[in-house]
Amino acid sequence: MRSWIPVFVALLAISSTACAQDAGKGLQLPGKIDSVTVYRGQALVARIVDVPAPGGLREVIVTDLPVQVVPNSLFAESVDGAEVRSVLFRQRAVEQDVREEVRKMDAAIRATQDDQAANARSLQTLGEQKVYLDRLEQFVAPTTQMEMTKGVLNAETIKTLTAFQFDQRAAIATGELKLNKEARDLAEKLNTQQRQRNELTGASGRTVREAVIFAKIPEKGGKLRLRYLVSNATWAPSYNVRGDRGAKQVTLEYNASVQQQSGEDWADVQMTLSTATPSLVAMAPKLDPLAIALSAPQPGSKGKGQDESLNYYENKKALEDRKSSYNMLRNSGNGIDGIGNGSAQMGQAYATTQPAGYLADQAKELDRGINEVARDMQVLELVAKDVRDGKGGPSFASDETVSVTYQLANRTSLPSRQDMQLIQVATMPVAADFYKLAAPVLSSYVYDQATLTNDGKMVLLAGPMASYLAGQFVGGGQIPTVAIGETFHVGFGIDSSLRATRELIDKTETVQGGNKVLNFNYHLTVENFGTAPATVRLTDRIPTTRDNDVKITLASSSKEVSTDAAYQQSERKKGMLRWDLPVEAQAIGPKAAVIDFQMKLEFDRQMTITGMPTTGK
Repeated sequence: MRSWIPVFVALLAISSTACAQDAGKGLQLPGKIDSVTVYRGQALVARIVDVPAPGGLREVIVTDLPVQVVPNSLFAESVDGAEVRSVLFRQRAVEQDVREEVRKMDAAIRATQDDQAANARSLQTLGEQKVYLDRLEQFVAPTTQMEMTKGVLNAETIKTLTAFQFDQRAAIATGELKLNKEARDLAEKLNTQQRQRNELTGASGRTVREAVIFAKIPEKGGKLRLRYLVSNATWAPSYNVRGDRGAKQVTLEYNASVQQQSGEDWADVQMTLSTATPSLVAMAPKLDPLAIALSAPQPGSKGKGQDESLNYYENKKALEDRKSSYNMLRNSGNGIDGIGNGSAQMGQAYATTQPAGYLADQAKELDRGINEVARDMQVLELVAKDVRDGKGGPSFASDETVSVTYQLANRTSLPSRQDMQLIQVATMPVAADFYKLAAPVLSSYVYDQATLTNDGKMVLLAGPMASYLAGQFVGGGQIPTVAIGETFHVGFGIDSSLRATRELIDKTETVQGGNKVLNFNYHLTVENFGTAPATVRLTDRIPTTRDNDVKITLASSSKEVSTDAAYQQSERKKGMLRWDLPVEAQAIGPKAAVIDFQMKLEFDRQMTITGMPTTGK
């Protein structure tokens, strides 16, 4: 009766040892992705990990982290009572990729390779049959000749053997054609499968990435939340604008084109889109003192006059771009190495393989670069001439100041794949003021447009749009960044029933004292080939000058320019002319609506007129 006890004790000891070894390895749990915040270039992923009882100090290994995970970004926290002690990232090589879709693809590749091996063996067998037939032919021919010499030739046997050889060679030829075609198809299939596997795995190979969390878990079990950044994820806004002229309304569909190749699928997640920058460097860059000195002009140096003002803006734009690049690299944690390789992902991958303190050292280098750029910008301001910011000079608006976040109302799924995937952010009905716009100095076409006001609760980011009017696609365009409460314009294509023209009718030149006086008479027409009257916003312009050496006036106009308050306050001061011109139906030829205006220029008769490059927006 007692003979089984030592065996039972031994089995119990072995079982205890195995349990201890399993405990040493930690509890492996993949968790479930609950929410994702997509930035421009990266995404913040949050997984919920349910840790079962028993409680106590536990090592929880969160498995199947994606290939594009940023190791330095791992952060774990308790959801319901657990106490996180430490988190670390590790990766290890495995014999087989752990993801189900990759395992299925590997199995399909192995099956195709087996089919290729079978195909090659069948071709080899056909080759062996051809060799056998050749040998048979070499045996039959001498034998037949010898039988003919002895007078014992069996014609029926020869006939049978000949027919057999021809039938076999025909069958072999047919088989070879079929097998060669099959070999080609299998090679193409294998090539496609290998490309698909590469798209799934990226650079992962056969490596698993894990987060090892050491935590104190409640006795009944608990939940942990693991957050981490992934690269190769981004989004961009796009719009569909559907106009209803009768209802004086535009339906604005705000979409997001999202691309994520992080290496993991986001299934049924709460998604947020953000233009913020997830920063791995928490401190602001330190501002260094600026020192200047005087130096004597170089012999033979000459001033550049007005060209120097243009140089200022060109140099300022280049410096602004450099500063923006430094800040982007600093905030994304890519380091100074990301500047030369042209890839934020490459810079990030390099940064995460470096020793502790690498990012801090790189941040110092980038801070030095930012200060050097800022020094160059301030010195440029000190030495440049004719700086016109706020007085006709170009502005350099930066997207760094625009940081918005959109949380999608419904949970969504987004697989890891190469193409862009469209997600709707919001649909907004917006009151619209429709009008027809003509600028015959630029084009004879007349366009349908509308003025909208962003009276919603979200900022609209700059992005492409597709316009629809009366249910028909009429063209594309671009929506600028629009703040809440800001007014903007959208286009709805060409109105082919209207046409506008511009003609210089007369030009006279006289001299008054020391001044030359030029008078220009222009004739603008708008024709309406349609059956309904229309009001056209007809635009033109007179020149402007930065200095007072040319006097420019609108001498006369057959119709008063528009009294619209917004136009008078901004565009009119820039020399822009606008008439709100009613055009009757079938107003063609002499019945066309007409505007005649005269422009007058006065300047020193020793000088000539030259055009200035456009420096505004």
